[in-house]
Amino acid sequence: MSKPALLKRLNLRMPKLRFKPASEPPAPPSNVTTYYMIYGSVLCLMFVGFIMVFSASAVSSIAEGLNPYLAYMRNCLIMVLGLVLFHLVARVPARIWNSFALLIFFATLGLQLLVLTPLGRGEGGNRNWLKLPGLPMVQPAEILKLGLILLLAHVLVQSRLKHDNLWHMVPNFFLPCALAIGAIMGGHDLGTALIFVAIILCIMLLVDFPRRWYWYLAGGGLFVVGFFVMQKSSRLARILSVIPGFKEPPSTHAPEQLDHAIWALGAGGLTGVGPGASREKWNYLAAAHTDFIYAILGEELGLIGAVAVLVCFGVLAVGMYRVIMHHSDPFARYVTAGVNGWIASHALVNMGAVVGLTPIIGVPLPLISTGGSAFVFTSIALGIVVGFARQEAGISKTMGVRHWVSKPIKRQRQPRGAKSEERAGQ
Repeated sequence: MSKPALLKRLNLRMPKLRFKPASEPPAPPSNVTTYYMIYGSVLCLMFVGFIMVFSASAVSSIAEGLNPYLAYMRNCLIMVLGLVLFHLVARVPARIWNSFALLIFFATLGLQLLVLTPLGRGEGGNRNWLKLPGLPMVQPAEILKLGLILLLAHVLVQSRLKHDNLWHMVPNFFLPCALAIGAIMGGHDLGTALIFVAIILCIMLLVDFPRRWYWYLAGGGLFVVGFFVMQKSSRLARILSVIPGFKEPPSTHAPEQLDHAIWALGAGGLTGVGPGASREKWNYLAAAHTDFIYAILGEELGLIGAVAVLVCFGVLAVGMYRVIMHHSDPFARYVTAGVNGWIASHALVNMGAVVGLTPIIGVPLPLISTGGSAFVFTSIALGIVVGFARQEAGISKTMGVRHWVSKPIKRQRQPRGAKSEERAGQ
C-alpha cells in the first residue's frame, strides 16, 4: 500500500507550514504582558530589598548600640510607604502628570537649592542632604530626577516647538537640564550629576535632534567631566582604579573596599552561605547596606541569587523598552525612557562598582539598598510607568477579578437548529 493511501485510510493529515512574507510587519507585543513584566519585576526586587536591608543593616545597628529590630522597623515603614505610593500613583492618568510637570520641576529644583543653605547637610565631601524642621533627612536629588523627566517629556510633546530648531530647544529643553545639573554640582555630587546625564541621553535618543548636536554635547560633556574629575584627587583615583594597568593588586595587609566586595562574592559560591550569615558585613566591607549591598547579596544568596536579581532588572528594562517603543502616548514614552535610564544607570553603576568594572561613585541599588529618599521616589517613578502600561493595556484592577476595562465582545446567539443545519450542509 502506498504512503498517501495509508495516510488517507488512517484519516491522517500532514501539517501545512505557513511562513510569513518578509514584508509583513511583526505583531506588536501584548500590552498586558508588558504590564506584568514591569509590575512583577518591581515586586520581586522590593521583596529582595525587604530581606537584604535587614540582613545588611543589622550589624551596623548593633555597632551603633541600637536594637537591630527597631532600626529595621524604620526601614520597613519606609518600604511599606514606597509600596503604597507605588500602587497609588499607578492610578493617576498621564494627563495629570503632563499638566503639573512644570510645577513639579520648579518645586523639586527649589528643594535641591535648599541644600546650599544652612539646612543642607554633607556626607563624604558631598552636600546632598536636606534637613527640614520636624522631618527626617531627605535627598532632594532623587525627586529632582523625576521632576526633570516630567518637564522634558512635557516640553517635547508641545506641538509648537520644533525639535531641530536650536532657538526652541535651548531655553525649553537644554536650559532646565543645565539648571538641574548645576544645582547638583553645587553640592559637589559628581556621581549623581552623571546619573542625570544618563537620564537626559535616554530621553534624547527618542527625539529627532540633528546629529551634530550629539557630537557637540559629547565633546562639551567630556570636557566638563574631565575638569571636575581633576579638581579632586579622590575622583581621579576612583577612575584609574578600574582602568587595566593602573589598579594596584589587592593587599591582604591593607585591603580596599573593592577587595572585600570581591571576596564576599567569591565566598558565596553557587548557593551562598545563607541569609544573614555574611561575614564581610561585620564591619569589614564599608557601606554594606547601601552602595555595596549587592556584594552581601552575592555572599548570602550565591551566584543564583545574584543572577536572579540581574534577571529581574533585565525584565524590568525590557518591559519599559516595550512601553517606549509601542505606547500610543508620546508623553508616556518620553517619561518611561527617562525612568528607564534612571533605573538602568543606577543598577549598572552599582553592580559594576561591586565587581570592579565602574568607578565607585556612591550610587545605591534601586529598590534593594537601604535608603528612604531613594526607595520612595524610585517607587513613585516606577509607579508612574506601571500606570502608563496599565492604562495602555486597559487593566482596571491591579489584583482584582475583573482585569480589563473594555467589555468582552458578545457573540451573537444562533438559533437552536442553525448549528445542526450548518453541520448537515457540510
